[in-house]
Amino acid sequence: MINKIRSIKATVYGLLTGSPETQDNDRLLTLKVWAIQNPQLRWSAYSFLDFAGEFIKGTYADPESIRRARQLLQEQHPALRGASYRERHNRATVVKAEIKHEHYPEPIMKLDRRTPAERKDLGLFD
Repeated sequence: MINKIRSIKATVYGLLTGSPETQDNDRLLTLKVWAIQNPQLRWSAYSFLDFAGEFIKGTYADPESIRRARQLLQEQHPALRGASYRERHNRATVVKAEIKHEHYPEPIMKLDRRTPAERKDLGLFD
């Protein structure tokens, strides 16, 4: 089991470094991992039923395992993070600054923090 995980991680690392478009696209990354695991997938004569049977048997790496390997590798190696990671973090910085400097209007109605007994003493609920 450990060897299978290491193998997936090594395959994902190779794809992230060799095919930068996989850094932002887990579906493409998964397809490329599967194509490495079974080069016949690239053949036009290879049918969906062949693929489905092998997929059900567990021949191919689990897409979630591939995603987790990608996530771990990108955490450990920032150079493997894709363009969407940088864009997302740049937007987050801008949004944080906007929130920090935003001035909110006074509330229209202030909350009445008195207890029901205190409100009754005021004669509001007679």
